[in-house]
Amino acid sequence: MQLTVSSDIAMRTLIYLGKNSSPATILEISKACGVSKSSLMKVVMALVSAGFVASERGRNGGIRLAQDARDISIGSVIRLMERNLALVECMKDSPSLCPLLPRCRLKGVLRQAQEDFFASLDKSSLADLLKN
Repeated sequence: MQLTVSSDIAMRTLIYLGKNSSPATILEISKACGVSKSSLMKVVMALVSAGFVASERGRNGGIRLAQDARDISIGSVIRLMERNLALVECMKDSPSLCPLLPRCRLKGVLRQAQEDFFASLDKSSLADLLKN
């Protein structure tokens, strides 16, 4: 399983915001995290919509964490950013063309592995990543 660039950008953004007490601008985060402004803006919009980040317009505006870092689980951020969590064809919402179904047990094994993966991520919060 490989996470998308969006998940990486989301985590970098949240870590940056968690380490800074004042609101940050898109340009500031873009430079600090080494990501394009356009990619960052898409990710920030998703983080704002989900309530992880608050955005304030104006001269002294910017973005900041909308929740305490202890309340933001890594798993919830990754679930938000990953559009397609289907590891194999038969895990997709669309009908599978796999000739091994319905007897194949691979889907169940991979689903359990994915659930274990997210359960592990859910145990860690943004605050855990901000510790010295």
